Amino acid sequence: MNGLPLGTLGIMCCSRRGNPPFSGESYCRRLTTLGRKYGLRVIVFSPEDAAHDRSFVYGFTYREGAWHKHRFPFPDIVYDRCLFHSSKEFAAASTLLSEAHTAKGWTLWGRGLPGKWPVYRALRKEQRLLRYLPPTRPFRGEKSLFDALAAYNGEIFLKPRGGSQGRGTLHIRKDPGSGALHIQGRDSANRPVEKNFATENHALHWIREFTGQRGYIIQPFLHLYSRKGRSFDIRVLMQKNEKGLWMRTGIAVREGAAGSMTSNLHGGGKALPVLPYLSGQFGADQTERITGVLRQLSEMIPPILESHFGRLGELGIDFGIDTNGDIWLLEVNSKPGRTSIRQAGDPVSAVLASENPLRYARYLLLRQLRRVN
Repeated sequence: MNGLPLGTLGIMCCSRRGNPPFSGESYCRRLTTLGRKYGLRVIVFSPEDAAHDRSFVYGFTYREGAWHKHRFPFPDIVYDRCLFHSSKEFAAASTLLSEAHTAKGWTLWGRGLPGKWPVYRALRKEQRLLRYLPPTRPFRGEKSLFDALAAYNGEIFLKPRGGSQGRGTLHIRKDPGSGALHIQGRDSANRPVEKNFATENHALHWIREFTGQRGYIIQPFLHLYSRKGRSFDIRVLMQKNEKGLWMRTGIAVREGAAGSMTSNLHGGGKALPVLPYLSGQFGADQTERITGVLRQLSEMIPPILESHFGRLGELGIDFGIDTNGDIWLLEVNSKPGRTSIRQAGDPVSAVLASENPLRYARYLLLRQLRRVN
């Protein structure tokens, strides 16, 4: 596509040490390289590098095999890919994003979801989804923890209200005879942790230190294991396309490493094609039923969430399938990775996973220019 670009897409990423000094380098590189194909100039910037009056940003563009930093006019569209690691990052990004609804001259590519607890509360209002939602309650200290252990057969899953990639999650199991607590999980750096406590008081002290000031939710521990004892889940990537319509870009199994309680790729898991994997677990007929339900739920969820939280651009929807073949909606992420889609072996889905954000950005620009409805 020749000529001047339609406009600028700014990918907002959190700062990191290194070269380049931002997160998600490989994905950003793909988008900046592909931008010209869709008539877009693509830059990468961090929230703190945006001028206070939003007249310009100091950002990066990729050319001739390297990243180059320049001063650019503030982008026409901001694509938020910040994965916060500090309150300072969160504050800087939140200030910028809060201006989107009154901004003149730029628009937000898509909003982010507010966290697991508000998302759960929104989804449970939809009668059609209730059977697929694991019982969920907020973690509010000692009483909530032991009430949940009593309610969920002595086995619960504790996970942060925000964040992803399995970080900060805990599986807590109470021995019915001795009352001892066995805890297994991953810390904030995604390193495995495992603890055994003979008394509840010692366990509570450790859990309080582990969770700190972060908000958590409690769910029953679901047995989401393959016949070989490996944890697994299903990632469905839903994205808006060049017409501004939702489409199912790809679907993949994520299988955890041996001995891991989570299936996330960052914890050593791998991605696999869905149909052969599920057929090996449940047989052809059961697999047909499961994949049909997954398709229906994936198409249902995006507009429901948009009705509560505003316009979205893409969602990673994670489903668990327990040993009985029951389907559970585990999580919805508005800043999904696409590694599992690329690794699962479908080249068409892999291309769309990276290019749909550009196609949707082009749609938004054309709509601003009143060229499409």
